[in-house]
Amino acid sequence: MSLKFHLKTKLVLSCVIVFSISLILAIVSAKSTNFETKEGRILINEPTKNGSFFISAEASQNIIQSPIIRTDFPFNALFVNWSDSAGSELSIANHLAYKIYVKFLNEKWSDWQLVEFDDDFNGKTEAANYSSQLLNTKLTDSLQYKIVFESTADRDQLKNLEFVYLDTTKGPKKSFSIASASNDSLKIISRQEWGADEKLRYDNSGNDLWPAEYYTPEKFVIHHTAGEKANNDSYAAVRAIYYWHAVSKGWGDIGYNYLIDNQGNIFEGRAGGDGIVGGHAYMNNRNTIGIALLGCYQNDGTCNTATQLTAAAENALNNLIAVKAREFNIDPLGNSIFQGHDIANILGHKDLGSTLCPGNILYAQLPQARTLAYNVLQDLGGYKKPLATSAQFVRVSSDNINIEETKTQDIYVEYKNTGQAVWRGYEDAGLYIADSSVKNKLAVIGSVNIASANKNKDTILTQYQLLGGNVYPGEIGKFKITFSAPTTKTTTQNFTLAWQGKGYFSDSDFSITVNRIACTSCQTGGPSTEILSANITSINWPEKMTSQITETASLEIQNTGNQIWKQNNLALKIVTDKNETSQFKSESWPDEQGLFLAQQNEIAPMGTATFKFDLQAPKQAGDFNQTISLLYNNKEIFTVQKTTIVIAPYAAQITANTIPVAMKTSWRPKVKITFKNTGTKTWDKLILKSYDIDYTNSWFKDWSWQDAKTIKTLKKTVAPGQEITFEFRLKPYWKPNTYPQIFKLYNNGQEIGLNSKSEMLIYTRVDK
Repeated sequence: MSLKFHLKTKLVLSCVIVFSISLILAIVSAKSTNFETKEGRILINEPTKNGSFFISAEASQNIIQSPIIRTDFPFNALFVNWSDSAGSELSIANHLAYKIYVKFLNEKWSDWQLVEFDDDFNGKTEAANYSSQLLNTKLTDSLQYKIVFESTADRDQLKNLEFVYLDTTKGPKKSFSIASASNDSLKIISRQEWGADEKLRYDNSGNDLWPAEYYTPEKFVIHHTAGEKANNDSYAAVRAIYYWHAVSKGWGDIGYNYLIDNQGNIFEGRAGGDGIVGGHAYMNNRNTIGIALLGCYQNDGTCNTATQLTAAAENALNNLIAVKAREFNIDPLGNSIFQGHDIANILGHKDLGSTLCPGNILYAQLPQARTLAYNVLQDLGGYKKPLATSAQFVRVSSDNINIEETKTQDIYVEYKNTGQAVWRGYEDAGLYIADSSVKNKLAVIGSVNIASANKNKDTILTQYQLLGGNVYPGEIGKFKITFSAPTTKTTTQNFTLAWQGKGYFSDSDFSITVNRIACTSCQTGGPSTEILSANITSINWPEKMTSQITETASLEIQNTGNQIWKQNNLALKIVTDKNETSQFKSESWPDEQGLFLAQQNEIAPMGTATFKFDLQAPKQAGDFNQTISLLYNNKEIFTVQKTTIVIAPYAAQITANTIPVAMKTSWRPKVKITFKNTGTKTWDKLILKSYDIDYTNSWFKDWSWQDAKTIKTLKKTVAPGQEITFEFRLKPYWKPNTYPQIFKLYNNGQEIGLNSKSEMLIYTRVDK
């Protein structure tokens, strides 16, 4: 053989070896790839100040534009934060005195994209600052932004403009599987498959940043993410939204339960499975499944290019709703009472708040979606029939415990799900440990005397409910019971496993013997250590109240410490979960924080302190969280949180309005406002009024109005759930400017809340 042949052979062999090693390294690297999101931030504290990052784009100074900004790494997703000195309430986001736009440089500069306000909340954050929806782009390291003000006087309102740019392109792509949580072969892309970085859900100590809370689903709330098309990489878009919610907003997880792209791919959202409470509809997250479609489905100019609903996305939405409706017995065509209002079971985000979401394109499809989802439900065989439920006792962590007289101890009980049904550990459904005396009230499960789905709250011990959300057949569920030291030396308690108010499980009994022992830290013979501890033995707190109505609440609290409580040193404090003055403060409260005194002068160890006080429901409807704390010498002994739903007797949702955002001085347009009665009282004499922002005469008074503030009176009966439309004309003031319009609705002099507020504020620009 020639030397040339030997050299060629060696060269080929070397290339094969190098290629093989490279391939092996690539495979190993792929298996260990870290799909971490990269984040960068640019903050401008005083955007309109001379010498700031901005340069003027127009001599009028109404439009201010930035130079080209280069980021330190390429990004594919952008979010914007800012604050507004004019106010911090969510309501003013309906009209900000400016609009923010951005554009990106790829092969060429993109069109300007409007930065749309993000009105999704999980209840953990205030709406004090504004955040944007997702803005997608192909990978780029260059952007510009501009702000268009209504007038130069509005320029100083905008503060702390921050751009958060992300690279979420590194991650798995287009890997599908059947979700284990579905029994109907619904194809869902799991969190692992779309590349969720699960460590974002925990703090440095390993604690869950957003502890799971479960409620039985009753409604489907449809959203759009409002960002532009996800550049054919929906996985990266979902990872960007996840990072934005989990890290940038500090929630700890993504707010939606499911997300759908225009190829019909369904992505798993918030971790925890069915029934977990998400963060997608402020104050309306419990008992709802939040489904977000990727894209901007508003075609009124809000979006650069409105996303069109594809057949694949529509089918995915209908199938997802049908499968979950079958699982939880939700009628896609039906209505039911939710937060005190009779509303559809499939609804848009705008039905629960003042927002454009899910966009007028999607919103117009909801009636058809209800019908199509119902048809799919029928094809699946209709609602699921109740499946056999059974349980097998596994173990108890300890059946004989010693507790010092001032302390508590937890024990854990485990049962195996040996039936066919999923166990739901929800706040309002599922299994629970009960005192064995429950057998006198309920029948054994499987017997002919099994009770109907009746939840007896006197029977259910909520503190002994199933830990976690869902235990599937074959899995083991765990329960926790907290014991205090008994008043006698030894006591034995008998327990059983029960299911809602339906029945108890045979052969599920167990017993716990609790022994009270001396407190080693309380021995005499020297200065004793002060131990302050307490348990709530009884709490009477209203779950629902009618607005502005007063009810009496009470608490009984046992002194489980070793000190005698003196009345003047003991106080019960009631504030919001943000440590602000309670919305339920009545005139009888001693101060802004309550600080109620016990009814007893002294409460000895193991004695009980009783507190009674009035709660006056706020005018505004919604869910309100309260923190109740027991203080001794201003030292906090314990806290507990309670949620009360406030229902307004006179409340309305504005379902449509045609009030223009701009008009000429010569115009006299005919406009409409449609109100839906979402309260509990019937309307019979409605008066619609309009004012300037200081409640003086309206800038848009027409000669056809009743007077300078009263537009029209309608004597019609409008029952709860019905709608009524006011038609009238506007005559703008002769001088060009931007003018506010406040609209208020009254029934026989009684003010009606509008969209959970007292009024509707709209700004209209008047031109020559």
